Amino acid sequence: MSDTSPHPDLTSQFRELGDNLKNILQTAWASEEAQKLRQDIRNGLTELGKAANEAVDEFNASEAAQRLKEEAKELKTRVASGEVEAKARDEISKVLRAINAELQKAINRMDGDSEL
Repeated sequence: MSDTSPHPDLTSQFRELGDNLKNILQTAWASEEAQKLRQDIRNGLTELGKAANEAVDEFNASEAAQRLKEEAKELKTRVASGEVEAKARDEISKVLRAINAELQKAINRMDGDSEL
């Protein structure tokens, strides 16, 4: 069909559009600027990885890391012995008793007000 027909060939026009988009994307991807950008990103990520590894190694060798490891071991021991559970139960029980006591006071005040 020609472009002057009352019904243009949309299929071929979309096909041509697709081909043109594919070609421009391939050209942009293969351009020297795009290749340089990809290489810069690779280099940057490599340097970031090296810096992160160095930071982790420095932290692992630090006194703070050693203290953290010791505290984790102590916590694991306390959890295994039941000490942490017992303390948690005691604290939860105290909080619940305090809440219930305050609620009871509020109920008593409300009952006293309703009797007036």
